[in-house]
Amino acid sequence: MTTPAARPPLRTSFVEPTALTPERRAAMFALLSVWFEGYGEDYFNEELEDLDHCVLQEDAATGELVGFATVYRQAVEIGGTAVGAFHTAHCILERRFWGSNELVRSMVAEMVARARADRSGRLWYWSYSAVGYRSYRYMPMLFVRHTPHPDQPPDDLDRAFRDHIGRECFAHYYDAETGTVDWQWQGYGLTEEARAISEAKLDSPAVAQFRRVNPRWADSVEILCLARLEDDNLTAFGRRWFCTNPLPRGERVARRAGEGVALLPNGLTRATPSP
Repeated sequence: MTTPAARPPLRTSFVEPTALTPERRAAMFALLSVWFEGYGEDYFNEELEDLDHCVLQEDAATGELVGFATVYRQAVEIGGTAVGAFHTAHCILERRFWGSNELVRSMVAEMVARARADRSGRLWYWSYSAVGYRSYRYMPMLFVRHTPHPDQPPDDLDRAFRDHIGRECFAHYYDAETGTVDWQWQGYGLTEEARAISEAKLDSPAVAQFRRVNPRWADSVEILCLARLEDDNLTAFGRRWFCTNPLPRGERVARRAGEGVALLPNGLTRATPSP
């Protein structure tokens, strides 16, 4: 793994799907294909059309794409309560930048900022499906209450909204009883490289916790994750990441996708890929 000092400085930007050129889309799919096999490029491009925004991470000097995240947005009522979710479909980072969190931090900071700015009373969530412990670990790292949790079942609203997202995003592949997604696609799943990395960490306490909530991870079964984007739901680490004070001068997140590209200067990045 490349040491932090050896990594080139990165640039993070927020863009609308219409701003993604064919070349950029092909680079995104190439990154995705390192970790997932059997994922059709045509299907991937169809997914991009419905995005709220995309987070890109590039080499600041060369413009080379090294990571990306795709974010969808939905707002509904569940049992008379107005709720909304920013749903991350993919969050991928080139392996030489592992050990960095800036891609995830920038992505979720944008969600938290929008949730704080919403005065309508709608309750906002972050959701995503995790096939590996590197994705799942952001739940306990950032949020006090989240689903899945190995020791705390979700309350009625969180469960109902989780199941709504599961049905809307994953149709009959979603199992409401377990909160998991089993695509059952022949040839689809983690690549051999991704499985080898995950299996090498099986003795880690963090991985042990993940295996409790998703025992079928090795079969490429995904677990649907959900957490409220509320200040009182942030862990101490989450409060440091998403402080209520203004960001340092020259650093900001886009208030809405389409208000231009927001560039965030990155120091030593800390992020993880999707598997």
